[in-house]
Amino acid sequence: MIQKQAKLHHDTQSLLGEGPVWDSNSNLLYWVDITGCRLHTLDVRIDEHHTHAFDEFVCAVSPGEQGRLLVALATRLVFFDLLTGQIEDICAVEPDLPNNRCNDGKRDPAGRFWIGTMAFAGENRQGAGSLYRLDGDQLSRVIHDLTISNGMGWSPDSRTMYFIDSPRREVWAFDFDPADSSLSNQRTILRTSESMGVPDGMTVGPDGSLWIAQWGGACVNQWDAQTGELLCRIDTGCPHTTSCCLTPHGDLYITTAREGLSLEALEAAPASGGLFRMENLTPPRSAAIA
Repeated sequence: MIQKQAKLHHDTQSLLGEGPVWDSNSNLLYWVDITGCRLHTLDVRIDEHHTHAFDEFVCAVSPGEQGRLLVALATRLVFFDLLTGQIEDICAVEPDLPNNRCNDGKRDPAGRFWIGTMAFAGENRQGAGSLYRLDGDQLSRVIHDLTISNGMGWSPDSRTMYFIDSPRREVWAFDFDPADSSLSNQRTILRTSESMGVPDGMTVGPDGSLWIAQWGGACVNQWDAQTGELLCRIDTGCPHTTSCCLTPHGDLYITTAREGLSLEALEAAPASGGLFRMENLTPPRSAAIA
């Protein structure tokens, strides 16, 4: 296994930094501070960083055209215009479950948005969460009886979807049909040990490997999706490492959180809540991340 150290890129001091996503059209990186109620944007070409404040939790973001983003707030999906700050409602999420909130979300290869839910207070309440797919302005529940619906990603050929329900410490794979974004053939392809922390956000590399942030593990681990072999560990030094994304240039951006850490832990890891970067990654297999 290869081990590397990520570098702090922006010390945002986020309470719950999460959900980084790269927009190739604008060369912008987006991420959120869920409980800090903020959306972050970073123009990596000129290292220009902006924040946008909301009146409620900002749980996930997905790039759109001309600065129009799809944003998952605590209990609803909206369009948000970066230039004007205008918000347009799409639909409510679980309006019959007031103690739940949105969590991780991402677009699939067909362009449909997926959003997971969990208990509002962050407690591990078995069965509280579900995973939904947005079709137009209608939400369809695809998976239920989850605890903390979390990381998701798709294989390079768009035929497999990967998903994490964090407290189970498992990664599931499904056959994915890009025509209608339907799932079938659920199976467990990876189980992580308690000593590694809890699997949180995830991204899939161009070589098909899985990059999984470890809450409580202070790292992102790269796994072979076929064999379950641990290939690489990217250390952040921040106990609550939450999520990650890869750019087309092979840079890995990693979000972290301050929430849930004691004063002693924050003194030991003062950069917690910051955005980290690992540049020019080359996997230990023949396929390159590029």
